Amino acid sequence: MITPTAIIRTNRRSLSLTISKNGELIVRAPKRLSMEYIYSFIKQKEKWILNKQNNIKNSNLQNYNFINGSEYLFCGKVYRKIEINKLKDIEIADDNIFFPANLDGYQTKIITVKWYTNLTKEILKNRVEYFANIMQVDFSAIKIDNSKTRWGSCNQNGVIKFNLRLSMLPHKVIDYIIIHELSHLIEFNHSKNFYRIIESVMVDYKKYKQMLKDYNFVLQLLR
Repeated sequence: MITPTAIIRTNRRSLSLTISKNGELIVRAPKRLSMEYIYSFIKQKEKWILNKQNNIKNSNLQNYNFINGSEYLFCGKVYRKIEINKLKDIEIADDNIFFPANLDGYQTKIITVKWYTNLTKEILKNRVEYFANIMQVDFSAIKIDNSKTRWGSCNQNGVIKFNLRLSMLPHKVIDYIIIHELSHLIEFNHSKNFYRIIESVMVDYKKYKQMLKDYNFVLQLLR
């Protein structure tokens, strides 16, 4: 029997199961729901829980060097971290990424988030405009966010948000995300017609949509 790491009781009406980035099972339940019902529900979802936990475990093992901060991604390429005394900012050269030495974990996170945010802004500055012209769409603003679950989003006011970690991805995958969000300015859903719009701009978009799944772990970095 699977035992949850935590059972959080609130005034909610429904029962939900969440698998954390570390593979822990978190249960959120109504205050008066019996433990018998909760464990019965967990039993019913056992296969789903184990699959999720195994996928997270395998991903964490496969991407261990990124998770522990010994390697970093930029445009899909892997860079090995090296610390340099008296260096003020992050720099990359050849296969290495250079950090100022003697930073603690918090300082490293702050400087890294800032570095990726600036890189993502720089990449988006030209690419969003380029594809918007091709697709003949207008957007009102581009913003950078720190979402845990989404690479991008678009609202009905034409404001498009992109995840600061976008610059970790290969160029073609970045282009797919940009085209995806711009397509929402034409079709505000995920219908067949929506994907036809994407395909009209990127014929092989399915390849990069699938590739993006390999980078899901990136959304949990720098947390």
